[in-house]
Formats: sequence, structure tokens, C-alpha cells
Amino acid sequence: MNRRNMQRPEEPIAPRRAIARARHLVAALLCIMPPLYLSNRLLTLHTVEDNKWLAVVFLSLCETSLIALAAAMRATEPRRPRNPLILALLTGATAFALAHIISALLSHEPGFSLRATIPPLSLIVLFGMLIWQPPKPRAIRELVVLTVAIGALAGFCALAQHWGFDPLAQWVRYREADRYRTGVFVTFGNPEYLGGYLAPLAVVSLGLTMIGASWGARSVALLAAVLTAVPAILSGSRGAFLGLALGALVLLSGVLMIVPSLSRRVRIGGFLLGGAMVALLVAVLFFGSSTGPGGLLRARLADLANPYSDSIRGRIVFNLVGAEMIAKHPVTGIGPGMFGIEFYPTFLALGRPDPGVAMDVIARDFNGAVAEHAHNDWLEIWAATGTVGFAAWLWILAVWAIAIARMFVQQSGETHDRLLALALVSGILALLVNALFNFPLHEPVRATLFWLTLAWSASLASVAETHATQRDSTGKKLVSRIRAVPYFARLK
Repeated sequence: MNRRNMQRPEEPIAPRRAIARARHLVAALLCIMPPLYLSNRLLTLHTVEDNKWLAVVFLSLCETSLIALAAAMRATEPRRPRNPLILALLTGATAFALAHIISALLSHEPGFSLRATIPPLSLIVLFGMLIWQPPKPRAIRELVVLTVAIGALAGFCALAQHWGFDPLAQWVRYREADRYRTGVFVTFGNPEYLGGYLAPLAVVSLGLTMIGASWGARSVALLAAVLTAVPAILSGSRGAFLGLALGALVLLSGVLMIVPSLSRRVRIGGFLLGGAMVALLVAVLFFGSSTGPGGLLRARLADLANPYSDSIRGRIVFNLVGAEMIAKHPVTGIGPGMFGIEFYPTFLALGRPDPGVAMDVIARDFNGAVAEHAHNDWLEIWAATGTVGFAAWLWILAVWAIAIARMFVQQSGETHDRLLALALVSGILALLVNALFNFPLHEPVRATLFWLTLAWSASLASVAETHATQRDSTGKKLVSRIRAVPYFARLK
């Protein structure tokens, strides 16, 4: 009888552990598969991208199901009070997901738009589930290290490809040097995708150099930072470079202002390292030869001040077309995935009142090509989901920023968790800057990286604040109990 009573509480522990391990395994695969997976079996208009989205959707749904199953098994336990900021994040994620579905249903092509909504919607739902049932800080640290390691591996392959040695060419054909400005993009299909993926990971790797428990771990993190930063620069992506610069600046400034417990030696070493990297970058970009490693990026950065260059002129047109779409569908938008379909009707409508030949010249420059994305995720989210979806998107970012700020201001959580959150925040800012010039949130690898890092950083802030609240409540209860004890009893 006693033996049965002792075993009953232990019965659900084994299934819970199995689910937790399966969830951790699927999360690890979600960090590994999108950047490395490449298959030509599913031939579509965008073979590389569609194959990666297939893996992302499958793994996201698997982890979402495991999180829901684990939550159902804990339904009989007493509920803990939720952090209001986490509830606000859940509200924003729900509103953002509903905005995608409603905009798709109200678009001109509901079936096509709904199919295009499924991939990003799976990541938004996974983000909400990770906020609802956050992983433990230890699991987050392991996943961040794994993500950085995969990025370093991709960066190493990109450097080998840049130097003329292609380690994967005998298995997969993906190098098309005549199609893009450079043939270096490993398994991503485009150098912009490669640079936009490696730049935030370079910032996170730089943050890991301050978290390592030993000099060996810090040296490995520094090597990962080099293997991710150098290929990001060689890709020639301007958005990736600007995001990398801003992320590194935020990281180093945050270490100085937000984490006062670091030793003076670590601070000096970090700033010397940051200064050396900046000096090396400036030397490569502005004092190297035009045919050197930084020549491509330097030429593309110079185009930012030239509105007559093909790249800048095209982006101006994309922004004008996107703004016109917002003006025509201000509330619910044109629907996710509809930018390419609505591009030419909107472009032609925009050119009708123009009595000159400017729009005709631009139309000839396009030569029938269709812009499937606005090359500005902020604008495309607004155009696709309307003001309702864009407001939900801004709500998520604002609440996330408040949660992170509270973590730093209140100094809640362990020092290494705050440093890890700071590194993730810097990487997210690098992605958001890249989103001003490109479409990382509509591409599988970078979109997965964005939503995972956003959920991990918010989870670290939530767990830290929960622990701080529990310590405060425990201390208050202890003080009240001591005060309730009679004075003569305390004398005894």
C-alpha cells in the first residue's frame, strides 16, 4: 500500500521528461536544419527557399505540439501568476497571427494568400508557444551555442568557397556565379541571405566571448565571431553590414552601462577587442584595393548616396509601390504573399497620372521582372496585413523592448543570463536593421532565427523577473512571520 502511494506521484515524471527531451531535440533541429538543409527533390519556382520552408514548418509544428502536450499534462497543477508583459506579448502574437489570416481571406486571391501565410504563421505560433511555456535558461544557452556553431560552420564553408575550394560541390549543385554578383552563398541560395544570417550571429558570438567560463571557451566564441563576421562582409550585403555595426555598438555599450558587475579586465579586453575589429574593418573597407575583399561592399555602400544607381532606384520604386498598396488597403492590407501579384497593377496605376517618361524608363529597366517582396519588411508587413497587422507587429516589439529593459534596470537574473539576453538583443537589432533593406522575415533561415531569438530573449527576461518576484514574496512572508512572533518568544 505504501509502495503504491509512493509510486503514484512519480508516474507522470517519465513522460514529462521524454516530452521535454523531444522538445529540446526538435528545437535543436530547428536551429540546424534551415541553414544547412538543401534538397532539389521538390522543384518549384524557388526550390532552395521552398525546401527550407518545408523543413521549418514541419519542425515548428512538431515543437508546438510538444509544448501543448506538456502543458496539458501539467493542467492539474496549481497555476502560477503570469507576468503582465508576457500576457501582453501573447496578446500581440495572437493579434498578429489573426491579422495574417484575416488579410489572406479578404485578399483578391484567398487560396494563394492562405498558402503563403502558412510558413510565417507557423513561426508566429511557435513564438507564442515559447512565450507561454518558456524553456529553461540552461536550455536557451545550449540552443544559442548550437545556433552560433552552425553559423560558424556555414561561415567556414563560405570562406572556403570564396577561396576557390567548394567542399559541398560534389554532392549538391548550388553555386551559380553568373547569376549573382558573387558565387559565395553556401546553402542559402543568395549572398544577401547568407550575409543577413551571419551578421546577427557574429554579434551574438561576440557576446558569448564575455560569458565563457574559461579562456578556452572565450577563444572558441571569438573564432566563431570571426567565421561569421568575415563572410557577412564578403557577401556584399549592405543591410547585413549596417546591422552588424549597430549590433556590435549596442552590445559593447550595453556591457559598459548595464552589467556593472564585470571585472575591469574583462571590460578593457572587450573594448580593446571591439576597437581592433572596428579598425580592421575600416582598413579593409576604405583603405584596401577596389578588387580586394572589401571592394564589393565599399562600392555598394557608396551606392547608398547615389539615387541613380540601379539598386537604389529599384528600392525607391518598391517603397513607392508598397506605400500605394497601403493607401488602397489601409485596414486589412493586400494579404500575405500578394506583393508580387499586386506589384504591376499598382505600379501601372501609380504611373498613369505621370505625364513624363520616368515610369516608362523604370518599367523598361524591370524588363518584365516581378518584385515578389518590397525589400523592406517593415513596409511589406504593413502592406500585406494592413494597419491592424502592423500595429500588432509594433506592439510585439514594444512589449518585448519593455520586458528586456525591466530585466536590465531591475538587475534581475544571473549576470550571465543578462549578458546572454544582451547578446540576443543585439543580434535581433541587427536583423531589424537588415529588414529595412531586405526581407529577412519572409525568408526561412533568417525568419526562423529572428523569431527564436526574440522568444529566447523574452523568456530569459520572464524567468528572471519571475524568480525575482518569488524571492521578494518569500522575503516578505518571512519578515511578516518574524514580526508575528511574540517578543518574549524571540528572547527565549
